[in-house]
Amino acid sequence: MANNNQGEAFEVIPAIDILNGRCVRLKQGRYDAETIYDKDPVKIALRWKKEGAARIHVVDLDGARTGIPKNIELIKTIIKKTGLFIQAGGGIRTLELIQELIDAGIDRVILGTTAVKNPNTLGTYCEKFGEHIAVAIDAKDGKAATNGWTKISKKDTVTLAKEAIELGVQRFVYTEISRDGMMNGPNFQGIKDFITAVGVPVIASGGVAKAEDIEKLKETGSEGCIVGKALYEGKIKLSEVL
Repeated sequence: MANNNQGEAFEVIPAIDILNGRCVRLKQGRYDAETIYDKDPVKIALRWKKEGAARIHVVDLDGARTGIPKNIELIKTIIKKTGLFIQAGGGIRTLELIQELIDAGIDRVILGTTAVKNPNTLGTYCEKFGEHIAVAIDAKDGKAATNGWTKISKKDTVTLAKEAIELGVQRFVYTEISRDGMMNGPNFQGIKDFITAVGVPVIASGGVAKAEDIEKLKETGSEGCIVGKALYEGKIKLSEVL
């Protein structure tokens, strides 16, 4: 699938988090705070397509926690069945797996822990796959979290991002962990500060609770936002915000 260059259009991207093959949401990334929304992530993906989504954000939570993706075939099925732009992450840490997903039609592979722990590898991936690579910056008190948010790096998020840009990264997904799944609004200033500091496209994630939050995120300079719990809880109707 070709890369999605929509110019200045702000993207609202529904999230599908997969744990043990089911569509779930976690609260602040805690695996002991899981809500199961559906046993069939593919059905959910088709629902978001029907409501007008152009892109879906898929996370293999098993892979994020252990480093070994468990839901790759499900991700491939979502790519095939929806025909949408799919960006996915969660334990995707090898050249072979990235190539496999790109061959399957994925638009973006989102790397997290790999970027923090293996900068040399990240440079290789960026050189080979270009804009197909995006890096997830998951922030907790200004520091980057890794391993499915279970560990905190010594590096601050901006330092990490600038190092990644030098290695060829052209896009970030920025999440404020404290806001994720809490339904109390994004950290607009934190997002804006990060975007200003890095100077490349950033997709905001974490805390979107109502349509007004999306409007405010447009003002931060982000190129889009990921919406999860608010969609599943019916607080936001995707067809309306799109």
